Amino acid sequence: MSEKKWYHLSTDAQDSIVYLLIIVLCGVVVIYPLGLPLTINESTEHFYDTLNNIPEGSVILWNEGYMVSSFVSGSQIALYRKYFDLMREKDVNVIFVSSCVDGPLGGALIQKMLDAGVDKTDTVYGTDYVNLGWLPGFEAVLAAIAQDIQSVTQEDAYGTSITELDLMKGLTTDDLYLLGFSCGVSVDPWMRQWGPLGKPILMIGGENLIAQAMGYVEAGTVEAYLNGGRGNAEFEQLYGYFTLQTAIMDAKNLMSLFGIALMIFSNLIFGKKKG
Repeated sequence: MSEKKWYHLSTDAQDSIVYLLIIVLCGVVVIYPLGLPLTINESTEHFYDTLNNIPEGSVILWNEGYMVSSFVSGSQIALYRKYFDLMREKDVNVIFVSSCVDGPLGGALIQKMLDAGVDKTDTVYGTDYVNLGWLPGFEAVLAAIAQDIQSVTQEDAYGTSITELDLMKGLTTDDLYLLGFSCGVSVDPWMRQWGPLGKPILMIGGENLIAQAMGYVEAGTVEAYLNGGRGNAEFEQLYGYFTLQTAIMDAKNLMSLFGIALMIFSNLIFGKKKG
């Protein structure tokens, strides 16, 4: 039989209560993200400010490289929503494309964000934004973007000729003001192809890519780096729209506080019994 301890509860029962509290605390913030305060990294602020300060009428090209985890979590919803805000507020145009080596899920992620993640009010497809979908070839696609945006593909993600899309008519690579990409593998292919263009480049990557990316950030080739899940949560704090990324950070912070409280409580009970 389990030993009786605190308030005549068995140790098994005490363990169950702790696990239940963890499930409840984490479950609540997943359903209703709290947006607990985070320290905003300087790079995240610069990433956000770069978007805010983009000149009116500019063209952004976003290359989607995040895959399975982002497709499930929708980790970049706030970023996509920001793009559509810029379309309305600054007449900015955005071209979405994926050349990720992991395959067509990159295009599916773009479509998922466009279908459910953003507010398209007062925006027109083909004029304000274009979705070129997933294109095979990875670095060859990046090279084509750098050389001639018109050579990247003949059709958009829906089979419409790019000659029929107002945004693409007469557009050249020189017309692209800002390039951005998300990446889970290596920053080098983008740097090889886009670095020589001398245009501002925004990057989202995980913690595993920080060391590799920082050299390009310090050299000024990458304008700003958003650090994976933590960076996305910080971006959401600045933007004021919370998703699962914020919920995960909320859960981590709550569990830290819960762990500290549990240790203090346990030591108080132990000290009381010992005394």
